[in-house]
Amino acid sequence: MRKNLLKVDLHTHSAEDPEEPIEHTCFELIDKACHLGYDAISITNHNMITYGKYVRHYARERGILLIPGAEIDIRGKHILVVNAEEKVLGARSFDDLRRLRSPSSMVVAPHPYFPGGASLLWLMQRNIDVFDAIEFSWFYHRLINFNVFAMRTAARYELPLLCTSDCHHLEKLGCAYSLVDAEKEAGAIIEAIKTGRVEIAANPLKLLEFSKHGLEHVVGNALGAVGGLLFGEPR
Repeated sequence: MRKNLLKVDLHTHSAEDPEEPIEHTCFELIDKACHLGYDAISITNHNMITYGKYVRHYARERGILLIPGAEIDIRGKHILVVNAEEKVLGARSFDDLRRLRSPSSMVVAPHPYFPGGASLLWLMQRNIDVFDAIEFSWFYHRLINFNVFAMRTAARYELPLLCTSDCHHLEKLGCAYSLVDAEKEAGAIIEAIKTGRVEIAANPLKLLEFSKHGLEHVVGNALGAVGGLLFGEPR
């Protein structure tokens, strides 16, 4: 029998992120998720896990299941780990990730084919055994949609698509999410997604909005590259 579908977003960011200039705090993110009727979210800040007793309790009081997560860097590429443990932050290679990942976690390829140095591109298929799911990103237009390549890869390797907002701006929370056929518990949600009991919920952006966010992305990448050249800290 089909369970009630859970509304989840397992790729979000907050002001606690050490690598991104984000304005909203994790508490503001949780409040917004509550307002939008989410059942579960994961705050996946870069190379850190924003999770603890107080934050977890704050989310629970508002009806939100908070699942620990992180967006880690492997060879300069972003990889999403949901239901993450601290040990996974020590991964510096795909072999490290294979060794450090937990069976109860889920490894996702975020925005794998989008233009930008942090996208996995060919490295995803070369290391496809590492991944449990592939992200269907919020950032697409009906005529320009890099998710098409993610969909083809997911079909080829029989992996589920996980739809997320990759929320860096609070107003974007709610633009894309997943509906998961599971009980409201972290392990059940992870297992449901891994076995394909998940649906995409997203609509293409209008051209003006798509262009605006695309320009922000290009400028952000350029500034990060310049900063790396000047200060020896490439993004």
